[in-house]
Amino acid sequence: MNQHRHTKPKERRHGRALAAGLFAVAVGLLATAGVYAALTGAATGTESVSSGTLNLTLTPDVGAGFSNFTGKMAPGDTNNVYVNLNNSGSLASAAGMTLAVAGAPANALTDGSVPGEGLTVSATQCSVTWTLVSGSCAGTTTTLLAATPVSTLSGGVALSNIPALAAATGQVGHVQISLGLTGTETSVNGVPPAKTIQGLSTTLTYTFTEQQRTGITTNQ
Repeated sequence: MNQHRHTKPKERRHGRALAAGLFAVAVGLLATAGVYAALTGAATGTESVSSGTLNLTLTPDVGAGFSNFTGKMAPGDTNNVYVNLNNSGSLASAAGMTLAVAGAPANALTDGSVPGEGLTVSATQCSVTWTLVSGSCAGTTTTLLAATPVSTLSGGVALSNIPALAAATGQVGHVQISLGLTGTETSVNGVPPAKTIQGLSTTLTYTFTEQQRTGITTNQ
């Protein structure tokens, strides 16, 4: 008895058709996958960035600088202190500088409650270090602020003729700050007037302020 199974022509044709179908599906899948394949190129660059600093320091020029003035001031007296203003940061500042002076308590000698009376402040720069003993300048002097009542300085005022220290780094300004007291009063039988500059005390805070230079655009 013949054990070999004869494949009918119809079955062989069906098998070839099935194989062709599977091959077509495989090719189709490869073609579909190829749609999402692409070449990629990448380039990178690095840039180092650091920020500059804007620093204004205040140190004694000659003498003790700002400190407690223990003497009892009378109208017409002047107390001078000498300080250095130094743009010690790495950025130049804009031209100009302001000075604010505030007293604590604010109603003692500084509030201008009596017209023409109270503390006054002026500022003068010397082109070289001041001479402490005589309070003189061996170089050239420049007025930064004429005598101005403290009562008008709490919000800050612009200083005049600010030199190179306000525009360039590493520059030092030698500044004399003069504090004065003005007023005319009459005490009767040992009693001062109701609004007086006598027998009062206050602590003054001086604030110098500079601004950074104008922003610049660098193309590189």
